[in-house]
Amino acid sequence: MGVVNRTHRSWHRRPALLVVAGLVAILLLVSLFGGGQGTKEEESDAQGSVAAAERTGSGDPAGGPSTSDGGLDLDLRPVQDYRPGDSAPGDAPAGSAVTERARTEMTASPPAPKEPAASEDAAALQSEVERIIANSVAKAEEESKGNANGGNCAVAVMAIDVESGKVLVRRQADMPLIPASNLKLLTVAAALAGLGPEGRFTTNFEAVGEVHDGVLEGDLVVRAGGDPLYQRNGFGRIDRWLDPLAEDLKKAGIQRVAGALVLDEGTWLEPGPGPEWPAPSEFWKDYCALAAGFTVNGGSFRATVTPRPESGKVDVVLAPKHHGLKRRGSVKLGSRNAVNVGANASGVTVKGTIPASVSVLVSEFAAPDPVDLFGHAFVGGLADRGLAIEGGFVRTHGFEKNGPVVHSIRTPITDVFAPILEDSHNAIADQLFLSLGAQIEGAGTRQAASKAVKDALEKIGVAGRELVQVDGSGLSKANRTTAIQLVALVAAVVKTGGATAQAFLDALPVAGESGTLSKRMSGTPAEGRVRAKTGWVSGASSLSGVAQTQGGRLIVFSILVGYPRIGGLNPTVWKPMQDEICVALVGWNPAEVR
Repeated sequence: MGVVNRTHRSWHRRPALLVVAGLVAILLLVSLFGGGQGTKEEESDAQGSVAAAERTGSGDPAGGPSTSDGGLDLDLRPVQDYRPGDSAPGDAPAGSAVTERARTEMTASPPAPKEPAASEDAAALQSEVERIIANSVAKAEEESKGNANGGNCAVAVMAIDVESGKVLVRRQADMPLIPASNLKLLTVAAALAGLGPEGRFTTNFEAVGEVHDGVLEGDLVVRAGGDPLYQRNGFGRIDRWLDPLAEDLKKAGIQRVAGALVLDEGTWLEPGPGPEWPAPSEFWKDYCALAAGFTVNGGSFRATVTPRPESGKVDVVLAPKHHGLKRRGSVKLGSRNAVNVGANASGVTVKGTIPASVSVLVSEFAAPDPVDLFGHAFVGGLADRGLAIEGGFVRTHGFEKNGPVVHSIRTPITDVFAPILEDSHNAIADQLFLSLGAQIEGAGTRQAASKAVKDALEKIGVAGRELVQVDGSGLSKANRTTAIQLVALVAAVVKTGGATAQAFLDALPVAGESGTLSKRMSGTPAEGRVRAKTGWVSGASSLSGVAQTQGGRLIVFSILVGYPRIGGLNPTVWKPMQDEICVALVGWNPAEVR
């Protein structure tokens, strides 16, 4: 993963971000364009996974049949390195990610615009974007042998000049489409609006009982706070949280807990897949890791496999260290690089062969239950530090006994923005989403979180009538949003300026430099000038964010694409189209500065 050079082009700090008149213009845009019927339209044929394009590939990795391990019912796959944006192997032309409303609008006469036409100096830009889209749709039709065409492909685009609020491009911008990982923009923006940049995940540890001679004669109770307990480049270890906890317990005179580690999940939902997620055969993958009131390492295991040719052995390190699952399998030196991983309630397996020439192999995959993972990791980790918890851990909802807080983990929400936006980490986005429900609505459920997002967005003037959000990541094919909503929310956050805008912008991938854009737009005028979130599920592709023109203006844009589920179109058609549109945006030069 590329690292952003924060000294490169400080365009995101421009004073224009603080112009009050511009914010008024954004809110006016929302009031003009944010309407529409807020109905959810189900699509049984739109399938896929966000992380297929965003993190590790999608669908079953090519050549990766399911294997079993000594009767253990695991769905194992070989570790492979898929580039962000690759299409899912085996995708077939079976349906479309475009709603029925979208199909009707694409085949009927275009609706009358709800706002004045783009100004004359933007007309050329609108025409150029239309040309790019027309050429791309024609290419999609050619490559798919007619299965994808102008009748079943929707391309929605919205772009505004931040300083003036002027509409530069508007095309099908109020059409609800599947946003894929662009929904993460919504989640993060809502968190900033609802909790502020100072918002935090809070996990409190309470000593319930008397302490005598170093023994807590009762329970150590933990109140769920939804913290993903994830550290970028932390190798899956959780020492940074265990060490301060152990130190504070010893300061409180506690050397041993006679009772249990009580995990009070409160109002948080039981961990499980979201509505209309990928098929169960994909649940083992890291992009399907589950969210809950308690978790560690974003709900995933990290296996590090290192060949030791001098000894003829292979080291396998699984983190977190304590997980409570039975270990199965081993990895040996061999001619083939074929390491399979997987986990379920019965056990965790890392097995196969690795050549001596490979320096190290790393794989992340979902834990079957994040709450259990938290419990085992903390009980085992405290035992390693000389603090035994005799009763292990127990899970409950609404533990009534209270005690003094002996330790608190308080993680700024801004700490997870980069994993969510730059790395496109699904489970962490879901943790933030559900935390909004818990902190704002009093319940860590999908329904409460969805209401919290809509309420938070209304605070920054973004209408939510077309929004359907069932997770924080965009993994579900039930999610819907519009290009107008995405542009309005990004613009509103950017124009707040200060720490809020900075935290948001710093976490976005940079074209040609970092994250999921590190290999896109390189060598073009858009390199280093576009900060945006990528998105892909089978049948939907998206790119939304901020572009700086060569003249120094800021443009907020959103590009949403819905198309038949035909393998290969995203990397060959839609991503190049999005990049070409970004180059056009960067080249825009308003009449008043010519």
